[in-house]
Amino acid sequence: MTDTSKIPASRFSNESFDSIPKSGSSNVISSEAVFNALKDKLGKTDTAAKATADAEGNIINQTYAKLSDILTFEYED
Repeated sequence: MTDTSKIPASRFSNESFDSIPKSGSSNVISSEAVFNALKDKLGKTDTAAKATADAEGNIINQTYAKLSDILTFEYED
């Protein structure tokens, strides 16, 4: 059930609510619908598959230098 207790009555009477996110809908979406749509997505400590590669498909940890490698480099004149 959509909680409408904080929506002004004048606005509520003119709005329709979506209980699930719908592409192209002009209806208001309930917070419960947003929560349910996102609850099975990646957690804040999970790693997405794309995060291991760049846009060209290069595997990041095999392609690019690490900060520790750069900091130990010494330049000689």
